[in-house]
Amino acid sequence: MNSENGVGIRARALVVAVIAFLSMGPARGAAAPKNFFANPSFELGRNAWTLSRDRGTDCRFSVDDGSAADGRYSALIAIRSVKGWGTQFGQSFPAGAKGKTYTFAVVAKSLDKPVRAALQIERGARPWDRAARSDSFRLVDKWREYHVTFTVKKDFPQGWFAYISCTQPNARFRVDMFRLYEGDYVPYRDIQRQQEEMVGVRLLDTVAAGRGPLSAKEWADHPGWRRIPEDETVHAFRGNAVLMNDRLACVLRRGAAGVEVYALKPAPPKLCAVLGPGGGNPSLAVASWKIVHHAPDAGELDVSFAGAGATAVLRCELDMGQVFVQTRAMGGVKSLRLGAPCRFAVMPDFFADDIVIDATELPVASADVPADNIFMHLLPDHRAIVVAVAKNAENDVRIALQGKKGARRIAYSDIPYGKDKTVWIAVMSAPDIWHMHDVRPEQAGTIVPLGWKAPFPAQWRVDWRRRDGLHDSWEMLNEKADGSYAKYKVFGGPGMIPASRKRWTTVLGTFRYPCWLDRGWNGYFQPIRHSALHFQGPAVIYPINRVRETSLDTFTVVDIVRGTLGVGPCEYVLDIEGQQSQYRGRATCAVRDTLNPIYAAGKQKQKRAQIETVLDDLMLFVRHIRGRIERYVAFGHETLAYLAEQKKAHPELSRPISELEALTRVIDAKVAARRAKIATPAKVAETVEEFRKTVLDYDGKDALARCKRFTNAWVGVGGNQDELAGECRWAVKVLRQRAALLVAEDPRMAPIAKEIRRRSRNVLRNPAIHEGAGH
Repeated sequence: MNSENGVGIRARALVVAVIAFLSMGPARGAAAPKNFFANPSFELGRNAWTLSRDRGTDCRFSVDDGSAADGRYSALIAIRSVKGWGTQFGQSFPAGAKGKTYTFAVVAKSLDKPVRAALQIERGARPWDRAARSDSFRLVDKWREYHVTFTVKKDFPQGWFAYISCTQPNARFRVDMFRLYEGDYVPYRDIQRQQEEMVGVRLLDTVAAGRGPLSAKEWADHPGWRRIPEDETVHAFRGNAVLMNDRLACVLRRGAAGVEVYALKPAPPKLCAVLGPGGGNPSLAVASWKIVHHAPDAGELDVSFAGAGATAVLRCELDMGQVFVQTRAMGGVKSLRLGAPCRFAVMPDFFADDIVIDATELPVASADVPADNIFMHLLPDHRAIVVAVAKNAENDVRIALQGKKGARRIAYSDIPYGKDKTVWIAVMSAPDIWHMHDVRPEQAGTIVPLGWKAPFPAQWRVDWRRRDGLHDSWEMLNEKADGSYAKYKVFGGPGMIPASRKRWTTVLGTFRYPCWLDRGWNGYFQPIRHSALHFQGPAVIYPINRVRETSLDTFTVVDIVRGTLGVGPCEYVLDIEGQQSQYRGRATCAVRDTLNPIYAAGKQKQKRAQIETVLDDLMLFVRHIRGRIERYVAFGHETLAYLAEQKKAHPELSRPISELEALTRVIDAKVAARRAKIATPAKVAETVEEFRKTVLDYDGKDALARCKRFTNAWVGVGGNQDELAGECRWAVKVLRQRAALLVAEDPRMAPIAKEIRRRSRNVLRNPAIHEGAGH
């Protein structure tokens, strides 16, 4: 058993989240009232949670797997000193209805010593009056559930903030399983037992061995299938073995090419993938299997393959409530063969743009692609996406292609196991869970209804195919009730875009955001009309991450990565810290908009201290953006030196290396085109000192004109710096993506492409906000 992801840790994590979200009533099959809390049991990390504190209170919170009431994670609240009302840890959301009864419950325990706390729900704005307040209770060193049941006596149009409060200094406590739902109190443990029965793992013997995949009738009727008792670990299977929970089923048939993975929802069950040992022996087939572990929380089978004098073993584990199968390589197996025929495969990229493989554009029989940790097959009926996740990304994924022209497909992919010998295969399933629209050049600037409706609320990503054969990744906007749009980042809360969808970024300037979902979750495109960017060909849409409205029994790509690798490793693999944009100082346009009105009003002497602060902020901003530019320039020069070494060592790769060199030189070309306009930080500093000497205290009639002479010049420098930083970022993104695609054309380029992608990731980390990362 994998100690990190074994029974009792990850196996129950999703079940806990689903229980806490649904808050099922005591009678099995009863209606499931909504849980107001998002991410109620911290299985998605810190997402959605807020720690408020009174001024002078020193406290913090973290999410880890040090202890949990169930599942894998809980939140740790650490308070050092307290002033006033102390700390409030919770979430904001629309209020419940007047006259209805609700229950607010949380599971908590103290660390070190007992802690006094309370549950409260207050109005989300002044006068901060309460909808509910529990009596103060005493947290002890064992997990216990605390609750308050209340009836709403008035309307709260500003919404609610529901939280656990504490005013005790030098206190540490953990919280888990937040629930706020309509109805009377039902203990969490009672709900947990019912839910475990619904989503638990079962092992069955079909008794009769079929010759092919299971039919819809066999799934519906289970004719003669025998359920293997939990304590029966040795069983002589007469038919096929079926290891299943409520979401997935793994079917083992003697003579089959591999373990057949079915998505059970939506009905009827659908065969989505066949898993077997990768490599060069296509004759390997399932020969036998044995039970390693079998219980409601998880089941494990060792599957033996044989053929052409060779043998291999894969271990397959399925946990309760999960949408992924964990496979482990046994006995020298190097890769997992994922049979899931499709036209499109996608490798999500959280720093730049996704890599999209379109089988119709690859004439080769096989190709290698640098998939990092995630590789997705988009199945042809648009009802499922098969996601492979590997902790290590040491080797490239090899894909095999079959068919001719428009009917060409990726037959299978071989996913390397890496050092930890583990690959997870997940299935995200729903009607229309992905969509493709073929963009025509004449559609640029035109609103195009897609005739596609997102099957659930989420952050949906569009991978646009560009005219040059690369792809550009954009997150779809979500229309709000007032007509404006929420623009979600892959990590972090949403920004807002006006109803006009007008957006400004460096390189592209002002444009209408090109992809969105209306309030009914219907999809629209308005392809950009711009000389720097031409969309043409198949654009692919898929759910990359959740939003607040996404139910916890619905899965996105980031959910799969969190569920397989765990929250901590997921954040490391996705480098969430590196995704954060930075803003330092004060932008030059903001400097202009602050100083000009001061001098126009003749208040420069009164606001001398403010002006000095603005000038300091100006220099901080200029130096920050110039630092980003210089980092891109250094990246370009170092990369050119590396490529020159590789060309000398590998003359047979001269053509593709030369292509990468040409893309890298774009950085220097962009810098050269703006060099005269950006000035140096030292030159800007000279003008700032001149401003201090000649304008700072000057109150003559032409004071505003003198001020504008400087502020306009600074805006010119700042604008050109911003544009140049954005242009450099675009150049690196193109280089990063093209390096990966060159591997598909020539596998010998793999080591060079991997190094280029490593270097590009480093330079793309923590962009300045004006670089336009994420558009």
